[in-house]
Amino acid sequence: MVCSKRPTILFKRTIDGEEQKFYACAACRDRKDCNFFLKQGDEWTSQKQAHWDTRRKHILPSIDRRQLSERLEKIRKIQSKDRSYCHSCNLLLTSEERSSHADHDVTDKISDYQLSHPSEIMKPLESAKKEAQYLFAKRSTQAIVNMLRSAGIRSVLCIGAPRIHEFVRATHSSDMKSLLLDFDHRYHQFYGDKEFSWFNAFNCHWFLEDEGKTSTLEFMRQAGENELAIVTDPPFGGRAEPLVYTFQRLDVFHKELHPDRNGALSLMWIFPYFMEPMILDSNPSMSMLDYKVDYDNHPLFQQGHKGRKYGSPVRIFTNILPSKLPLPEEEGYRFCDFCEKWVSSENKHCFKCSSCTSKDGRTYVHCDRCARCVKPSWKHCKECKRCCLPDHKCGDFKPAGCFLCHKPGHKKNECPIRTNSEDADSANRQRVRKKIKVQSSSGEEGKTMGKHNFGKRKYQSNEKNIKKRKV
Repeated sequence: MVCSKRPTILFKRTIDGEEQKFYACAACRDRKDCNFFLKQGDEWTSQKQAHWDTRRKHILPSIDRRQLSERLEKIRKIQSKDRSYCHSCNLLLTSEERSSHADHDVTDKISDYQLSHPSEIMKPLESAKKEAQYLFAKRSTQAIVNMLRSAGIRSVLCIGAPRIHEFVRATHSSDMKSLLLDFDHRYHQFYGDKEFSWFNAFNCHWFLEDEGKTSTLEFMRQAGENELAIVTDPPFGGRAEPLVYTFQRLDVFHKELHPDRNGALSLMWIFPYFMEPMILDSNPSMSMLDYKVDYDNHPLFQQGHKGRKYGSPVRIFTNILPSKLPLPEEEGYRFCDFCEKWVSSENKHCFKCSSCTSKDGRTYVHCDRCARCVKPSWKHCKECKRCCLPDHKCGDFKPAGCFLCHKPGHKKNECPIRTNSEDADSANRQRVRKKIKVQSSSGEEGKTMGKHNFGKRKYQSNEKNIKKRKV
């Protein structure tokens, strides 16, 4: 089944104790943006197909890559004073075309720098339940690229990370390559088909499949066996399972192109630290780095007096060995010889826990009775027999168990899921191969399973002061 945004996703939810499975849009979490809804088992009629085919033609823009490429070449050859960008029409303009857009929102005198950094021209989209764009600050962009270079990465697949793509192309084009996969079709104005592909990461769908998928596979083929990495900055409100499925499919494609490759495809996933359970549940081989990722246009995800008190809560989750990823010393990060990884200045090594335990930007303290480190604002409760916030209500929590499988009796470091992560990765790749073959034969490529509707799931955070998250 396909809606206006192409292949849908199979979800499930529980209503009055009864489980219900249904197909819904992979891109929009608000029924006002896309009201596609089909219960599993209901008939997909030709009338429904015709309705959504017609609606898709009205909603999705018509993209002529050849015409846009010719326009871009023409724009590049003229002087800066004769270049403009119309935000109302999402179109690059020449001086001759400028007069017909007099009543529109237009930026004039587009420089060569702006032309190669379109994320600094285009106004970020701010739909809270579809596209809410927050862009990396320059120093975070530089730090991430430096980490990749230190790890030997020379080709970067940027999924929803346009600032990384721009920085690589502008600063390291001689020895590093980049391809942008993004849901924002406006980038068609600034890049050719070998630089940008219109892509939905929640269902692994290329909107211009003949060009986009071919360009992506060719980019993977040209990359070295172990020199390609995915850097992704997805919406924080989306489910992790569809994204994991997409990354697994890309891993399978790359493995088929490079059969002798060792291990899984390198991945950097940018997410808030309090989303750690979601990441590790889906991919136990990932670990969280201490680096605080800043954004230019978010009121809390940045440093300074306007930002959050303990710095940005956004972190990097990766399957790359942390010791290979140096964090900038000028920002206060240091190398812990005991943990063999870079940590923030406030993250002190606990010899009782045998690790640097801080996660939220504060120095954690060790509780001997709990046998673990906790946030400094927590106090040990004799009634609950564990550390909690001082104003908590006794009995409101469930006994702590494994962070990965949620079963009692062991911690995440001893969890069978974590210790067998390599076997799990191999099994996942085999399952993805089988899914791809089945979907290719049935013509329903792009489906996956999520536990809840995007709009129904509310993630609980202990960061009560974060009123506006990246969605």
